[in-house]
Amino acid sequence: MISHNLVLMATSQGVTAIPREIDDRLRMFGKEPWEVDYNLYGYCDMCNTRIDEFGFCACGGAAD
Repeated sequence: MISHNLVLMATSQGVTAIPREIDDRLRMFGKEPWEVDYNLYGYCDMCNTRIDEFGFCACGGAAD
């Protein structure tokens, strides 16, 4: 497993595992997975996972 610090160091230097030209996730969401802010909404009552800044959690639906 790659440490979070190593990933941050690599991205700050412009090195990514997937080239930006073919990175579909970056194209769809405009940011890398480690840049998502999970501190806005807390946890989902149904699946007990963190709600991301887009209002979604791990159980597949929009968290209320």
